Amino acid sequence: MITVPRIRRLDIALLLGLLGLALWSQPGRSESFSEKLTRQLNANAQREALNSLSRGFAVDEAAIKATLPDGADRRMVLRTRASLYEKVADFERAEADFSELVALSRNDPAMYLDRGYFYLRRHRFADALADFATGARIEPRKPVYPYAIGRVHAAMGAHDRAIESYNDAIRLDWQDGRSLLARAEAKINLERYDEAKADYNRALRAALRDRNDRFFAFLGRGYAALVTEEWEAAVADFDRALELDEKAFSAIVWRGYANERRGRIDLAIDDYERAVSYDPSDANSRSSLQRLRSK
Repeated sequence: MITVPRIRRLDIALLLGLLGLALWSQPGRSESFSEKLTRQLNANAQREALNSLSRGFAVDEAAIKATLPDGADRRMVLRTRASLYEKVADFERAEADFSELVALSRNDPAMYLDRGYFYLRRHRFADALADFATGARIEPRKPVYPYAIGRVHAAMGAHDRAIESYNDAIRLDWQDGRSLLARAEAKINLERYDEAKADYNRALRAALRDRNDRFFAFLGRGYAALVTEEWEAAVADFDRALELDEKAFSAIVWRGYANERRGRIDLAIDDYERAVSYDPSDANSRSSLQRLRSK
């Protein structure tokens, strides 16, 4: 029998590289020569700025602003530069820019949210909690702040406290799919599987727009079904998860286990073979495959 690991869903902050910002995506319409030239010059400036950052050099605000669309204000400049500093692991300069953003807009809760997530990514939990709490005081009717507080508690392993924060977020917006998913994850970690399945169901009914969120909803609900020995339901959810990410290793292995337990040895072998092809070093998958082939 294979060991079924616990699901872990991590909030991964997408650091905006200069060349990856949606604002700078190439337009679909045909461009004039001057537009093409401007875009090329901006791309060159972006590469130069990123190269300077990666060498540990400071980049002045004018250099960043030159790469941004017309009308970009200082807050956009600082936010962009802070993200770039963080991307190249210059955390001191990144924090300085995030803090300057807060100083410029002390009544703008979004600035506290940005810096709070920076602190969370740096595992500075007390600082993150302080910023998220400040944002919540300024904008008490937005669920993003209690949700963020819950993410800090979850990162600290305090899943009961995380659930309390997610409850606050859901009271503000009962269809907040992200908070429902996070609460389900916390309940998985507390082995409250039936409650977790109920939250996954609610999240999926909330019409999750993000593909990644839908993937984790099916994966998490499938895992809850797996540990409660609902094999058919588990396979169905892992099928849906794999439609969204066909190389999701956990979904493949867990589906193999569920197929084995429901007597579909042929499908279990297929899943374990697929898992081994993706990760030949995984001892559990290789052992399960050898065991089933020997029957």
